[in-house]
Amino acid sequence: MVGRTFSVDEVMAAVERDQPFYDESGGGVTFSGGEPLYQPGFLIACLTSARRQGLHTAVDTSGYASLAVLRKVATLTDLFLYDLKVLDPDRHRQYTGVPLQPILRNLRELDRSGAVVWLRVPLVPGYNDDVANIEAVAELACSLRRTRRVHLLPYHRLGADKYTRIGRSDRLGEVEAPANDAVEKVASFLRAFDLDVRIGG
Repeated sequence: MVGRTFSVDEVMAAVERDQPFYDESGGGVTFSGGEPLYQPGFLIACLTSARRQGLHTAVDTSGYASLAVLRKVATLTDLFLYDLKVLDPDRHRQYTGVPLQPILRNLRELDRSGAVVWLRVPLVPGYNDDVANIEAVAELACSLRRTRRVHLLPYHRLGADKYTRIGRSDRLGEVEAPANDAVEKVASFLRAFDLDVRIGG
């Protein structure tokens, strides 16, 4: 185990220290991970506390959770940062170890319910930057009623040394960051579908 255990009060005390910056910038608190939906009780308690303090709340998630958890979290969340890694079900299970269907079901539920969702697509060369996957992202995004914003997140090596520190092998050790022109090509393709495409974020 690497890291430190925090109580809800400790997390929110850390958040409160930066509240003057949120008030000035219009920002708020983002719950990320790992996967925050894996600890729904803790996440809901933190979101509830943030809501009481009037803070804008965001949840950065893969979307892999039960529908009941997702619906409860959605009542307390202003913005979902929703990762889409690969949209072929077999490849998704191969790369992530979990099925794709619940993730797509949850995304459609959020969109149907009126939640604010920004799609985030990590671009990993050789894994999910192929034409078929990018076309599938465009098709999915266009099928949603409210969600039109897509962030492309080019793969980088900034966290590679973390694997050594925690005694694990880096399965993407040979993968290089995508070239800027390759990322721009994907962005241009998606923009042709009238999607609001950002690089980074």
